[in-house]
Amino acid sequence: MGSEGVEINVSQVTVIFAGRAVLDDVTLKVDVGERLALLGPSGAGKTTLLRVIVGAVRPDRGQVAIDGSSPFGRRTAVTRLRRAIGCVRQRDDLVPGLTASTNILAGAAHQWRLADWASILAGVVPRRFAGRLAELAHRHEIEHTLSKRVEQLSGGERQRVALARALFTRPRLLLADECTSGLDPVRAAVALEHLRNSGATLVATTHDLNVARFCDRVVALREGRVVYDGSPPDSEEIERIYGKVDPAEMVI
Repeated sequence: MGSEGVEINVSQVTVIFAGRAVLDDVTLKVDVGERLALLGPSGAGKTTLLRVIVGAVRPDRGQVAIDGSSPFGRRTAVTRLRRAIGCVRQRDDLVPGLTASTNILAGAAHQWRLADWASILAGVVPRRFAGRLAELAHRHEIEHTLSKRVEQLSGGERQRVALARALFTRPRLLLADECTSGLDPVRAAVALEHLRNSGATLVATTHDLNVARFCDRVVALREGRVVYDGSPPDSEEIERIYGKVDPAEMVI
């Protein structure tokens, strides 16, 4: 069963780092359940925008709201908000020394009871989590990895484990930073279909046009500014996004 997505509002957000505007007056609305791809050259501000949305980077100017709540508000509200978010980072951030199954279960660590901690540390999956773990392992074809430490896995296997962890709690918002970069085309297509069926609002950074075409809408950043907002771009628009013309000519 899918989850209900969230609405995201980013209003006139500017983030300055080392004297440079990494994000420059970015305004963006993402509707409930919408799938949004973020394109743009390296250094354009895509990952920073994800980090602003999740509340990891506080903007120097502007505001962010998820379903009307700020990710920089009161601690209890922020904690509740972050538990509704699943993240897949370009560097998967899996915990070395732990098995793939434990890393996936860590997606629900805030739900662990004392007995769950004891079971998981002993290598036993609590019964109440076993069905969801088996479902995701089957979907992402990682059943054979569950008992292995994550440092024993290939890059593609690690990426699929990270996706399973992000989806474990059925989040309402998925933030994905190059989420298919380590996957072959067939497994990438399968992963995208699972993201589609989750029902969550999706914001995904990518350089992969297949990911962009999978999404409902594409927003492109260049030098911290929005230079494109619309349906998946054609080849001519891609050339503009990636620097064939002056980006000022395309600022929306």
